[in-house]
Amino acid sequence: MICPYCGAEMEKGVIHRDRYKLKWVPYNKDKGPILQFFADGVNLENNGDLVEAYYCETDRIVLIKV
Repeated sequence: MICPYCGAEMEKGVIHRDRYKLKWVPYNKDKGPILQFFADGVNLENNGDLVEAYYCETDRIVLIKV
């Protein structure tokens, strides 16, 4: 995948989940780590316990395809 910021090739990897479902939650609706189970968000897990992600070392960003 090509980085949308600098145009460099991004490194493919995965993010593993821990005890709770991996999801993105808007900052103003974040309930903290203990109550995250109850927060509405975008489910990032599309493959069981991990999600495919791409990292750009130049820009230090991670992109996740949902």
